[in-house]
Formats: sequence, C-alpha cells, structure tokens
Amino acid sequence: MWEDRVDKLINYGLKTFFPHDVAVEISCELNDGCKTDMFTYKGFVHRWYATITQIAPFTAERILPVLQKSAQAAVAQCTGGANGRQCGLKWADGKYDGKTGVGQEMSVLAAVQSLLIGKARPPVTHDSGGTSAGNPDGGQGDGSVMPDQKTVTAGDRAGASIITILLLGGACGMFGWMSYEASGP
Repeated sequence: MWEDRVDKLINYGLKTFFPHDVAVEISCELNDGCKTDMFTYKGFVHRWYATITQIAPFTAERILPVLQKSAQAAVAQCTGGANGRQCGLKWADGKYDGKTGVGQEMSVLAAVQSLLIGKARPPVTHDSGGTSAGNPDGGQGDGSVMPDQKTVTAGDRAGASIITILLLGGACGMFGWMSYEASGP
C-alpha cells in the first residue's frame, strides 16, 4: 500500500513539475512572473527527488532518467551572458533566455549535482546511525508566551508624564513656529 501511494505521488509530481522530463517552475516560468527566490526552486525539486531515490529505492528507476534529462536540458541552455556560460531559467526552450542570476546558476548546479545521488550517503535513520533522542515532555510548559513584565511604579509614571509633556510642548512650539508669519520689510 505504501509503495502504491508513493508511486502515485511521484508520478503526479513528475507530470506536474517535469513536463516532457524537464523541470519547469509552474507558478511563474510560463508567464515570466518569477520573483528572485523562485529562480532557485527547480534546484530544490531536483535535490528532493534525488533524495527520494535513497529513501524509497524502488522510485529510482522512474526518477533518475527524468533528472538526467532535465539536468542535460539545464546545462544545454547555459550559453548566455558575457562569458557565454551563464544560465537562464527556461530549460525546456533549449536556449538561453537572457535572464541571468544566482538563482538560475544555483538551480543548474543543483540539477547536475542531483545526478551524483548514487555516490552520496543516504539520510540517517534511527537504525542507521541517528542519535536524536525523543522527549515526551517537549513543548510542555506553563503556556505563557509573554515574558514576565515588571510592575509599573510611580516613578515610571512620573517619568513618562514628563517626557510626554516635553514632546507635546516641543511639537506645539514647532507647529506654532511653522505657522508664524514673520512681518518683514
């Protein structure tokens, strides 16, 4: 049952985020509406899908060919900029789109690095070296989210009153001075 659900999720994700086996930022790429952080999303998706192949090895046969084709498309369009090696966002177009930035470069690098997943150690689990210990009391407390506040004294009130009077007096004086018309020659 678990494998069937993972397969359905993987198939839907690949169909959505990798149409024609090339990564596309569906929320903004097609309408040229990407904000700065969105240029990095394809790289994140590549890394996440590569990691899935370690967590659920039965997915590798389906995912890795898509990642390889997408990475090839990413590298193929890195032909722009002053040095002729800068990368854009629209990998599926097969040519540099004229928009260079650190996000685009990072995404292409992540796409290429995702192909090295077979040489990377898988994430640690409880059985393979994880050292985290559970804490059943985690999150418990008195429920207070505000720090303890000091009691307001008569001196505090007097100081606040004096400062308020000085500020109001200064503001009134300034407004009066600005409104005053000098009688000149």
